[in-house]
Amino acid sequence: MARALDAERIAFYRSQGYLAPLPGIAPGEAAAMCESLAEFERREGVSAGSVHFKGHLCFTWSHALASRPDILDAVEDLIGPDILVFASKFWIKSGRDDAHVSWHQDSAYFGLEPHTLATVWIALTPSDRGNGCLRVLPGSHLGPAHRHNETYAADNLLARGQAIEGLDESTAVDIELAAGEFSIHHERTVHGSLPNRSGAPRIGLGLFYIPPSVRSTLGRRSAQLVRGVDRFDHWDADPVPRRDRDPEILAHIGAAQRRYRDRSVVQEAKTG
Repeated sequence: MARALDAERIAFYRSQGYLAPLPGIAPGEAAAMCESLAEFERREGVSAGSVHFKGHLCFTWSHALASRPDILDAVEDLIGPDILVFASKFWIKSGRDDAHVSWHQDSAYFGLEPHTLATVWIALTPSDRGNGCLRVLPGSHLGPAHRHNETYAADNLLARGQAIEGLDESTAVDIELAAGEFSIHHERTVHGSLPNRSGAPRIGLGLFYIPPSVRSTLGRRSAQLVRGVDRFDHWDADPVPRRDRDPEILAHIGAAQRRYRDRSVVQEAKTG
């Protein structure tokens, strides 16, 4: 029996590759999280958005957010009762900034099999057309793995500036969210976002969830069980942060980030 989503919404996700909006956290909680991110930038001299792959481990609050029952209930309805959080990233755009996210598929470099990953995108500030909200191409998850051009462009928020070119954007849907709401999209759904033309920051957290049956095709890696049981033992356990910005945790994140950026890892579309 579904916990959070009715049959119609589950069918929509299966056919369209995304769902939104879904209720998540209170706006006041989201605002406090944004202040923590601002404090991180003041202390570290870099945005938390520069932390690729396991950003949720940076803070005790983001680690707890990845296990929120109301979020996991929706994820469970889509991928089953046993859930690992595999990776995450803070998506931070300053006001009036050219930073953007090119059209891409999450599956391109994740090295996962089979493709059942669900990406939760939680808005910590309002996310709308004016400030560069998430955009998706409905139904694109049912198509092929696309080749990505690795641009390494400075204003592209993706680790390699990877971009799918020549797409028909006429069906693109803007995923507008209030602070605290979240969306979910399939690993293969083509998505991106435009620059923030407003005067205020646009901040979100992307969390990547898989069932334990999913295997890594890039060697043994780590994830964290956040619901149910792991009967497969495909993954080592991520460390649990005991305090914010723990140096040992940051070292673990750095190692995962370097592995993700490793140019020897070939995108999925070039391995088939």
